[in-house]
Amino acid sequence: MSSNNVTILCIETANSITSVAIANNGKCIHSKHILEPNKAADTLHILIEELLKESSIQFNQLVAIAISAGPGSYTGLRIAAAAAKGYCYSLNIPLIAIPTLEAMVYGVIHRYQLTGVDFYFPMIDARRMEVFTTLFSNEIIVEKSFISLIIDDNFKNLLDFNKKYLLFGNGASKINNILNSSNVTIFENFTPSSEDLCLLAFQRYSKLNFEDVAYFEPNYYKAFYSTQIK
Repeated sequence: MSSNNVTILCIETANSITSVAIANNGKCIHSKHILEPNKAADTLHILIEELLKESSIQFNQLVAIAISAGPGSYTGLRIAAAAAKGYCYSLNIPLIAIPTLEAMVYGVIHRYQLTGVDFYFPMIDARRMEVFTTLFSNEIIVEKSFISLIIDDNFKNLLDFNKKYLLFGNGASKINNILNSSNVTIFENFTPSSEDLCLLAFQRYSKLNFEDVAYFEPNYYKAFYSTQIK
């Protein structure tokens, strides 16, 4: 492939879905999705093989691997990172990490065509009344970031009610009982996709914005908790 033909494998498992895509010069040329929750461990590599076959792409034609790097599902993030590192090592190609919340904003603008607002609040469920979120401008620029955010009456203090906001993702429904404003739209039907990584990965590749494959860790934002069987 020519040096102008940038083909990147994009992996999204930060949320409950498993999604992979092939990007060529920033454009998604093919994608595959499993919407059944938490199937990445069983299906990711099979899905990637099917994707490459259907796209007529060989592994040695890939120039980079891009992953949705968190925050999100602890298990999903670990699975994607381990798979991506394996491909990067074996193919001697770079790893690109896309912040999951940034990719979500790109997706809600370009796949869902939800525009005409001043700010975006992508929200990932982080248990109880907590969400992972970041406030983005309509130019996908970070305005305010959080480690995580408790959704309570104090959330209203973050908003300028002279501006329009779009709240979306699987944590956005937590806002319903505490906020009612015509300037705030809550979109609960957003589904993450590897397609949202394609252009963002190409942009980072063009700037040589790569991760250290040996030391890279996803952005978990908080520790993993498991329930022990008594």
